[in-house]
Amino acid sequence: MNETRDRILSVALELFTDEGYDKVSLREVAEEVGVSKAALYYHFSSKEEILKTLVEPLVGIGKQLAEAMQDRPSRETWATKWAAFVELVLPQRRLFELIESNQATIHALVVHDPEEMDFHLAMHEQMNAMLSDETMPLVDRVRIAGSIGLVVGIIASPAGGGFSRVPAEELQPLLIDAINDLLRE
Repeated sequence: MNETRDRILSVALELFTDEGYDKVSLREVAEEVGVSKAALYYHFSSKEEILKTLVEPLVGIGKQLAEAMQDRPSRETWATKWAAFVELVLPQRRLFELIESNQATIHALVVHDPEEMDFHLAMHEQMNAMLSDETMPLVDRVRIAGSIGLVVGIIASPAGGGFSRVPAEELQPLLIDAINDLLRE
């Protein structure tokens, strides 16, 4: 990737998360990066394109999660899959903060993109199907749901903000231990 493009994304992520997507102008992003607005437009055609580019990695992670849920995993299998998921999402915590702090904007982007909307709805349906599948023992479904809540609480919710600055390499083993404790018989 291009160094200037990467810097634009990094600065935009910080500004959009800290100040709000709607409150930040492309001029502000360009000034913070130290480039002209024309140089910014060379890399991105709009502020919306920057935002879509920022959240793109989460779509891939979401697809992997959807595949993991499709298999109707046992608690033991889920522990392994969920640990791999944690490894993927922990470095992306700032993106989750971006989504959390700009929910209306993100929702508007998803609603206006039929493919994204279909994926988003399918993912929720997949999770509901897995957690309501009565062929899985109730104890497994409850503990799997708890593990999901644990990760979301640490990574993606406002309550998890207390962990946002904890280095991923320090937080990951603690989070995986907590998941394993929750999923243990």
